[in-house]
Amino acid sequence: MPISPNFTATQSAGTPSIFTLTDTSTGTDVTIVKRRVFLLKADGTYLVPTGTTTNYIEWSISNVNTRDPLTIDLNVLLQDTALSITVQWLNVSNVVVESKAISFAFTAYNESFYYGLSEQQVANQSLAASTDWYENKMKLRVELDSAQQAIQFASDIYTAQSALNRATYLSNNANLFF
Repeated sequence: MPISPNFTATQSAGTPSIFTLTDTSTGTDVTIVKRRVFLLKADGTYLVPTGTTTNYIEWSISNVNTRDPLTIDLNVLLQDTALSITVQWLNVSNVVVESKAISFAFTAYNESFYYGLSEQQVANQSLAASTDWYENKMKLRVELDSAQQAIQFASDIYTAQSALNRATYLSNNANLFF
């Protein structure tokens, strides 16, 4: 059965700067020896780890620096970010055999902040009575949901990043809003 390329991306609230790609391809192609990952940001530039001189990240088929050859951890996020991620599967001559692009919104920074607001609410019930505090909490939720919706419905990293920027503004300026 020929290869059917696919991958997923996951992020943990405990380490929001890192996300994990997992190759979930089915089938086989013995000519494939490595992968490349392109992380396209909404501003048209590529996100790569510090010190990387290309606009992509090498992801070998047998990478000893990952938990297994099907995953790669990328420590590149400084804030919530929408990305169009392209994975290429290449042969020994660096010719692309297969390629797939999927858009993602990584929201662990602001989701963690949002959860902290919920914890504050439990500790101080009067916060919910504050119209401004509660409205700002809801604005944060709306921006996070808007980012996810832009990805899910349209793979639109530009609209998603705009929503994430507004959410980040709220969390970075918590003293003004919460």
